[in-house]
Amino acid sequence: MVDVQDMLTRHAAAVARVLEQAVPRSGHEYLSGGVWYQFESGGKKLRPALCLMTCELLGGDPEAALPFALATEILHNFLLIHDDIEDGDTMRRDQPTLWARDGVPNALNVADFLIAKAYRLILEAPLSAETNLRLGRAFSLAFERTVEGQALDINLRGASEVNLETYFRIVQLKTAYYLALTWVGGAIIAGCSDGALEPFWELGRCLGPAFQIRDDLIDLTQGKGRGGEIGCDIREGKPSIFYAFVQDRRAGTPEERERLVEIIRRDRERTTRDDIEWAISFFRDQGALEFAQAEAERLVERAHEVVGQLPLEEEGRAKFREMARFIIDRKF
Repeated sequence: MVDVQDMLTRHAAAVARVLEQAVPRSGHEYLSGGVWYQFESGGKKLRPALCLMTCELLGGDPEAALPFALATEILHNFLLIHDDIEDGDTMRRDQPTLWARDGVPNALNVADFLIAKAYRLILEAPLSAETNLRLGRAFSLAFERTVEGQALDINLRGASEVNLETYFRIVQLKTAYYLALTWVGGAIIAGCSDGALEPFWELGRCLGPAFQIRDDLIDLTQGKGRGGEIGCDIREGKPSIFYAFVQDRRAGTPEERERLVEIIRRDRERTTRDDIEWAISFFRDQGALEFAQAEAERLVERAHEVVGQLPLEEEGRAKFREMARFIIDRKF
């Protein structure tokens, strides 16, 4: 069995070394401080680790993959900064978000600087021009699809017509592409043809939504590092899998569903602790949490089938299966 945490630690150190070179701590006035505050906020560096692991398992050189691996982590942090601003979140990983600490204008500047740096890392990587072009195309596709998903997420908050089909459309766009990007990038650098990349994209289409469902569950049970608060997604009015389940199955009474919609639509400042506790209890009573866990498990089982299609030896496939289990069982 692969030690996933050990793998993450090893690869995170390698990515940090490249980040030090790409963005010196004192190299850019009013920017470097924000960059390093964001990067040192406790993230697991899961995405670059996946990129480096994939490249290595496919016979490629992980050192050659470091610039792209860092680019995927930069994209992740770019999206987190924007997400925190759009959601009005003041805490992440139990510390102030960048915009809460430095203000929205400075946070946006840091995010914009980071995404420019990501593209520069891809374009200037010591790989062939064709490889860098393929990496740039994959990166742009994942970026574009993720923003499409976020647009749906923002504009369908509190919408009574949200159902499970809508939910999975949102999470496919928001999570599948930019999780799969890490594997796809590692595979491209290792020399895989475009035709060999489809299983890696499909793996993202399975594990991305499973990752998001797990995120939804953590929000209702443990909290997501927002100062110990439970139910932040309810306060923000997000179309979670629980909300989609209730609307799709017409769960509860019409009066209960109407109350839920009212709570989800309410401004976050006006959403009370009683509102959140009622919604969580309602979701539990209707079996929404059990449904969510079962869906996550179903997606992981499908991911295990897809792993069997990867161009890897069985040892490499076993490592991918362990990573899939780590994603669904994670506690962060």
